[in-house]
Amino acid sequence: MDINLITALIGILAGAMGYWFATFSVQPILRFREIRARVHSEFIFYAQVINADNLNDEMKELHSERIRSNRKSSAELSAAYIELPGWYRRYLRWRGCRPEEAVRNLIGYSNTYDYNDAHSLEDKIKKALNLPREI
Repeated sequence: MDINLITALIGILAGAMGYWFATFSVQPILRFREIRARVHSEFIFYAQVINADNLNDEMKELHSERIRSNRKSSAELSAAYIELPGWYRRYLRWRGCRPEEAVRNLIGYSNTYDYNDAHSLEDKIKKALNLPREI
């Protein structure tokens, strides 16, 4: 065989393997990490609107946004976790990250109106996603 043909075949094979790895491993991992970071930023952004009673209209709107945002993040986190490659899921478990638990608690967090319950659920979610607890 001609060396140029062998080189071309190796290049095509390497490119196909790189595309496969990037599409089915790297992109799902980056998506999961992006959603995980968004959950953390939402905790900071919506920290003051756990309970909308006796608040002004702007804060009541933020409270509604928090509920919607938490539910959406829960659904996206669940979908992203399903798409992760098996080796990365095992890595997450090894590091103590439990996204399934975070998804359940995030739904509960969106339904709570009590500050103590919300704080407890927020701590559970942060622990399940290995997020920093104090900022």
